[in-house]
Amino acid sequence: MINFLMIASGSKGNSTLIWDEDDLIIIDAGISLRKFRTKTASFNFDDLEKSIFISHEHSDHASGAKTISKNIGADIYSRPGTLERLNISGFKINDETAIGNFSVIPVSVSHDAIDPVVYIIKNRNIKMAVVSDLGRVSDDLLYCIKNSDILALESNYDYNMLINGKYSEPLKRRILSEYGHLSNEQSADALFESASENTHIILTHLSENNNTPDIALSYAKSYLGNRGKKYRTIECASQENGSSIYTF
Repeated sequence: MINFLMIASGSKGNSTLIWDEDDLIIIDAGISLRKFRTKTASFNFDDLEKSIFISHEHSDHASGAKTISKNIGADIYSRPGTLERLNISGFKINDETAIGNFSVIPVSVSHDAIDPVVYIIKNRNIKMAVVSDLGRVSDDLLYCIKNSDILALESNYDYNMLINGKYSEPLKRRILSEYGHLSNEQSADALFESASENTHIILTHLSENNNTPDIALSYAKSYLGNRGKKYRTIECASQENGSSIYTF
């Protein structure tokens, strides 16, 4: 079986687990070892080969990588510039990387980091995409995530909440820029272009101050429903509880 579980999603830390009978793939490790152990206590990963893939150097995606790697015996993979910026020894990746039955494909995105990527993960006939921390969705990325069985996609902010909120003007401009984050509208449009009737949609990396799960979910459902777009399920991942577990 192939399993997918986000254990944390948000500005205070992100981490996603994907595993089969042989390997555990960890996408980002922006949480503490203690939280990682708490969230994984009910699973038996002892006999699995473990790999951590870091999307970019921001602390909410990479702060726990060294400690978690050391304590669970996981190899670390990322772009050369990201590893250098983090001062982490790991495997430098540019293209598709094979880990057991998994293929992990990095796709470059627009964000204010040294060499940010998102990841497409394939195993047998299952395709999963973990996509966050980007200011725009390129045509290349749309092609890569199209018809995913799981599409975990950032829906960071509600435009009106951000514009009328308490953030400084420079921070607002940074979030709104092509190197910032995706709005609910941008996310919904990308879902319309890429999801299929078999896609489990997970809205991720919601801002605590400029969005709510109700607003993000309502916007996506309305946007897709009004356009006749079919999908299998939709939910919001949270900072504390992550997502549902999906098994194929």
